[in-house]
Amino acid sequence: MTVEMWFLCAVIAVAMVLFITEKVGIDVTAIFIAFVVMASGLVSIPEGLSGFSNQAALTVLSLLILNTGLEKTGVLYLVTKRLVAFTGNQAWSVLFILLPFIALLSAFTNNTAVIALFLPMLVLMGNSKGISPSKLLMPMAFISILGGLCTIIGTSTNLLVNSIARQYGVPPFTFFEFADIGAAMVGAGILYLLLIGHRLVPGRRKPVNMESEDQEGKYLTQVVVLQGSPFIGSILEARAALKPFGVELLAVHTSSLKPKEIEDRMLVEAGDRLLLRGSAAGIARLKSGNKYAMTATLSMERVVLHKQETHVVEAVVAPGSELIGRKLRDLDLLAMYESVPLALRRSERPLESILADTELRLGDVLLIETNGQLAIDPEVGEDLILLDTMPMVRSLRKRWTAVLIFAAVIAVAAAGWVPIVISALGGVMLMAVTRCIHLNDAYKRVEWKVYFLIAGLIPLGIAIQNTGLDVKIATGFISVTAGLSFAWVIGLMFGFTVIITNVMANNATALLMAPIAVSVAQQSGIDPKALLLVVMFGASTSFFTPVGYHTLTLIYSPGRYKFKDYFFMGLPLTIIVGSIACWMIWQRYAPV
Repeated sequence: MTVEMWFLCAVIAVAMVLFITEKVGIDVTAIFIAFVVMASGLVSIPEGLSGFSNQAALTVLSLLILNTGLEKTGVLYLVTKRLVAFTGNQAWSVLFILLPFIALLSAFTNNTAVIALFLPMLVLMGNSKGISPSKLLMPMAFISILGGLCTIIGTSTNLLVNSIARQYGVPPFTFFEFADIGAAMVGAGILYLLLIGHRLVPGRRKPVNMESEDQEGKYLTQVVVLQGSPFIGSILEARAALKPFGVELLAVHTSSLKPKEIEDRMLVEAGDRLLLRGSAAGIARLKSGNKYAMTATLSMERVVLHKQETHVVEAVVAPGSELIGRKLRDLDLLAMYESVPLALRRSERPLESILADTELRLGDVLLIETNGQLAIDPEVGEDLILLDTMPMVRSLRKRWTAVLIFAAVIAVAAAGWVPIVISALGGVMLMAVTRCIHLNDAYKRVEWKVYFLIAGLIPLGIAIQNTGLDVKIATGFISVTAGLSFAWVIGLMFGFTVIITNVMANNATALLMAPIAVSVAQQSGIDPKALLLVVMFGASTSFFTPVGYHTLTLIYSPGRYKFKDYFFMGLPLTIIVGSIACWMIWQRYAPV
């Protein structure tokens, strides 16, 4: 291996660590990769910047804007609302009606938008029908991923692999070229989720109202102990004062943020900060008096809010939200939505000594006190997904125009009259001209991270090709699989891709594996499309952890899942749909 290859391997290793740990955003990691490969001379400056004008990146950006048009005109909401009326009172009957529809939507629209639409609906439906939403959310997320494997625009991963095919001189995939394989995977997935899958996950989230005492979801909050507070005294006395609220004392910090030992005889003094964990109802009661809040500023905001009648709601931080990366203390929800954050829930306890200094992530769930403005403000969906309120429809006047434009974009691209990037850009132009969308609104709503992720990662693929690392790794793969049949090559390539994608972003996995797949195919005399399809499907088969696909991250906290839930439901699904995909690819491309 050359020095350049070793250096590139080190860059890839650092990138994988950053993708897995998410110490910085995945888009920042992608830009870091582009910068390093340009600065080191592994790619030229035009090659390093080519990702921003790449067909895959521009197509994804255009499709995200088109999806915004469908959302804002209320098309998806209206169709879904009517479909929901046909569901029964058992988990399997709800899934029987909704899963095929979700798969169909995801084949043509951004699956993050689909999840954001169905998330509050399924929580409300579960509560009204006595079904644990945990049994509905994960099947919904899984089938949306499978639905995206039916068309070239179903997921950004498909478009990215198609872009790499062009880069290597491989004829690009047509719109429905692999629809039969994707449809078979969807069919098998629906059968598995209906008959077996939804039974493998416990009812993590009970179907109850916000006022109920029995909610399993536990929130974190922090209060400052004031003079005359009932919490002053020993830890034992503080716990006794908290007991009526059903709130658990987790940690105590002094005013200088030094931790105190949690021992019964240790004293709690004025100025100390108590880190508490409890149900939504318990925390709401605890903070019913104005003197309890995470910060003094939030306390004053609650005084203002309490001049009106208020109630407590749960809200998930939405994809592309402006709240992501902002600290709890800095959320100006009172000015934005006449609301105040009370508590936070996420998969692990934040590391910050002051909870209000915690930076929000995608999928975090906030407990929010509001006067009701949050539920009727049409802008709220850009930042938060309310779990106990149906999404609002902004305007219905332009819905048929939006549907016709979107259908025309799909039809023109599917017929092969123009490339999908031209079709999608034309659709954006038409939606803007007909005022189905205002581009300023669309720019705010678009999940720019996806665009920058793809644009930043494309130079990595070019660097892999320029240094010959793809050929080197492909040669090693061929030597390992020497003597094995074509079916084994497909299976091993799929398995390796699946392992990587379950710990790293799916787009990053596709971009890393696709050049290797092409090199393996070229050296082995295999049709490159066969192994590109293996990578395309494998990179999206990220079912047994919540970190491989952002839609799975989005449902993690609302469903109150544990990591093992994804493994128990996702691993059998991975084996089933992976076997079908590999078999069908083998049947289609096996050497005669």
